[in-house]
Amino acid sequence: MDKFDRFQVLHRVFTTRKRPVPLKVLAEKLECTEGSAKRLIHQLRDYWQAPLEYDSERRGWYYHPDSTFELPGLWLTAAELQSLTALLHLIDNIGEGMLGDELQVVERSIHKLIQARGIDPAAIARHIKYFAISKRQTHYQIFATVAESLLKKRQLTLLYRDYRNQKTTRTVSPQTLVYYRENWHLDAWCHLRNGLRTFALSRIQRADPATAAAKEVPASELASHFADSFGIFSGPAKYQAKLRFYPEVARDLASQQWHPQQVGEWEGQNYLLTIPYNQDAELIMEILKYGNNVEVLAPATLRARVKEKLRGALQFY
Repeated sequence: MDKFDRFQVLHRVFTTRKRPVPLKVLAEKLECTEGSAKRLIHQLRDYWQAPLEYDSERRGWYYHPDSTFELPGLWLTAAELQSLTALLHLIDNIGEGMLGDELQVVERSIHKLIQARGIDPAAIARHIKYFAISKRQTHYQIFATVAESLLKKRQLTLLYRDYRNQKTTRTVSPQTLVYYRENWHLDAWCHLRNGLRTFALSRIQRADPATAAAKEVPASELASHFADSFGIFSGPAKYQAKLRFYPEVARDLASQQWHPQQVGEWEGQNYLLTIPYNQDAELIMEILKYGNNVEVLAPATLRARVKEKLRGALQFY
């Protein structure tokens, strides 16, 4: 911990404690000797003009109760600055540069502070990598239009191409933007279908803002529809899938959460997972990833669908 970080730690201790803080406690917080802690306290008071006072009865230091003192320019520790720089790097990758312009001013300021601590900001980008798998391109203007309509609670008219390559024009009331499995999705009330639907932003061909106010769906209804079943394209759960994972992957599966309402149990070295679902397309894709290390036990319709997919794949081998 460098000197700037220790000043920040001291400042945070004094602004969050109402009673005088003993020197021993401060030394532990600063990870240094009591002598070094005392020198830092004096420097904070004399150089930074911190309103520090000493209580001889309680043998501790504290800020004057009426103080509104803030450390000029030292808002974050070096570790926090590094974490924030890494986060900005991650956001830029997730957003495919969509947030870059808006965050450039903040990023430059953080880099200056980090360089003042003797840290190379470029090293963070070199050593922290983000690799997107199955990421589809989202047009910046479509993302911006959808996000603006969502926040302003206005309807949207979408030209949408579904996974069967069929195009439809929809008027929707945006409810939630979701980043799921490397891609952006919009949860919205579809006025054409008169119900809640999820739209992949990468499949939106055109998005035109409307002047009409968006239909507001209660949070409880949104949670019930989108959180009730497995996957992004959910709806109220109609079925319970029971899967048996064999020893090669069982331990790993036991540490995963596929759904908040899942039930997991051990069957010897095998792991049994029960999850609620509505539509089976995404669930089947997830099951197929595990090849011969998973078996669908129930329902029979899901077992038959997975068997059909496996048989279809065999014809190419």
